Amino acid sequence: MVKRFGRGVKTAVKTAKDWRKAKREARTLAEAGVLLTTPTPHNDDEATHPAVVRRTIYEATPCRTLRIYFIKPSKYDEQGYVLYYWKGVLPNNTLTALAALNEEYNRMRAAENVFIETVLWDEIVEGPIHADTIRAIKDKAQEDGVEVLIGLAGVQTNQYPRGRDLALQFKAAGFPVIMGGFHVSGYPDSCTFLNSCGVTTVVGEAESTWVGLLDDFLRGEMKLHYSVTTGIRAKTGTGEIFVPSIAEAQLPAIDDRYRTQFAHQTMTTLDTSRGCPFTCSYCSVKNVMGRTMRARDPRSAVDWVRDAADYHGIDTLFLVDDDFFRSPQWEPLLLGLADLRKHGRHVNFMMQVDIDAGGYADLRSGEIDSSKHQRSRRFIELAKEAGCYSAFVGFESFNPQNLMAATKFQNTDRRGERNLAMAESKRRVLEKYRRVVENWHHAGIAVHCGYMIGFPFDTPDSGREAALDLIEVGVDLASFFIVTPLPGTEDHIKAVEEGTISDWDFNWYDSDHVVMRHPTMTAEEILKAYRDAYTTFYSPWRVFKNTLTFSSGRGLCWEARDSITSEFVYWAHSYHRGRHPMIGGVWKLRDPLTKRQVITDEDAVSLYLPNWKVGQPMSSVSVQEATVAAVAREIPTLTVE
Repeated sequence: MVKRFGRGVKTAVKTAKDWRKAKREARTLAEAGVLLTTPTPHNDDEATHPAVVRRTIYEATPCRTLRIYFIKPSKYDEQGYVLYYWKGVLPNNTLTALAALNEEYNRMRAAENVFIETVLWDEIVEGPIHADTIRAIKDKAQEDGVEVLIGLAGVQTNQYPRGRDLALQFKAAGFPVIMGGFHVSGYPDSCTFLNSCGVTTVVGEAESTWVGLLDDFLRGEMKLHYSVTTGIRAKTGTGEIFVPSIAEAQLPAIDDRYRTQFAHQTMTTLDTSRGCPFTCSYCSVKNVMGRTMRARDPRSAVDWVRDAADYHGIDTLFLVDDDFFRSPQWEPLLLGLADLRKHGRHVNFMMQVDIDAGGYADLRSGEIDSSKHQRSRRFIELAKEAGCYSAFVGFESFNPQNLMAATKFQNTDRRGERNLAMAESKRRVLEKYRRVVENWHHAGIAVHCGYMIGFPFDTPDSGREAALDLIEVGVDLASFFIVTPLPGTEDHIKAVEEGTISDWDFNWYDSDHVVMRHPTMTAEEILKAYRDAYTTFYSPWRVFKNTLTFSSGRGLCWEARDSITSEFVYWAHSYHRGRHPMIGGVWKLRDPLTKRQVITDEDAVSLYLPNWKVGQPMSSVSVQEATVAAVAREIPTLTVE
């Protein structure tokens, strides 16, 4: 009993000590609470708490927020209205890639009390930006106490007139504005004009310049021009440039709200590599991104696809690499995608490749099983396992003389073909294309080809003949383009030197209009050949047959048949309505108050910045005065119904 009583006393004493300890801890916490809520004393005599705590609470600064609007401008249609649709066809990869760079910047500058907000606006699906929009952006920024930066992103040449008009209107409203994309990257004259109006231009890929640009902006020191000056030295068609390594670059963000603006809401885009090793004279890719192929880390890309499927419901990808077959990391990437499918994530994709990707997958009589054959065969096998359902291949022309003129040597049998008779040379090209199509079809993968009308050796019959040849070789889908001398290409340089450019309005540089004089054909003959090409390939009978048979008879996989059946109808509808399917959408809309008012850069300045003196800094111009003047002139391009 004594022992038991002794143990009880010890237990009671221990319990009392525990309670006293708990009481002391509670008192300490209460004092800390008073400390954290007591106002800071006004003099040292009143100070009773550690100064370090007062600094933590009362000397914190509010977060500085910068709201960046990444705007993808549309273009003006035939009647001069801003082109936009109820639903788009393909999300823009530039917008999502830039959004990801903002997210990365927030991580890098998290300790500096700065936060970047991102707003995406794609005019072709979200409608034209107008005066009320600009005022709302300004009012919302003032209400939220944030700064605003306007970024016109991924501006192509046919979008430059609309992008320029927007840039000057935002500038008139007092916003800092930047513009990037293929046009300003390939045409210094536009950079010079925009810079003279106080608009900052960004040349080349943004990964190397974006952090520095934002740092400069936040310091109030943003320059008028940025370009890539460090990184990998890469050859172009005319010289050399610097391009960034993208092995560790941030992968595109997935904006679920943005995806709802498109007909296929479970599809998104991804670039896994950049650059193009070839020298096609009509292409600006090699001169903006270089001929040195660079790739993202394949493991990171596969993880991105997995997360896109798991958390965003993505089941279809468009790999926007200009030539995925030339990516230095295509094999590990395809293996990773195939592994995802084995684990239940059935993500399908389409891609862009050159002619050799499928040109040597089979072994013909008299050929040796070379490394070129093995590489092509391995690529197609892995593409099939990884879920590829469509391959876009640039055929461009059946005429070997045109291919030589465009320095597209990879599409010919060999460079010595220039010494062959024309009939034999063309037959070899046709057979090469047929072989490419058959090899892709054997893997169940559809072939979407690009074909250009208006090369130097084309004739008025070239369009209809090309369509018949494409049907003969078995192409599933064809996109036709009018040869266009895009700024930044050798074709443009040559056209300027020879004085053959017939229209300097960049709005029509969309591969759907004739802007250059042909050696033997009139503009009307080129347009007729262009129409003959798509009306022959997408004839009512072929549309009916392809829909009725669900694209059967070619050995395509289910995903390929499903895609080609719907795309064939859409392509046919767009072409017959006079709109290029690649810059179109579903159900065209029109705002009668957004009609184009000016064409030239000089007229745009006079209309949107009437008090602006070209070349002077914005600080020397009254923003309010410029805005009032613009409103007084009742600029209709800023208003929608």
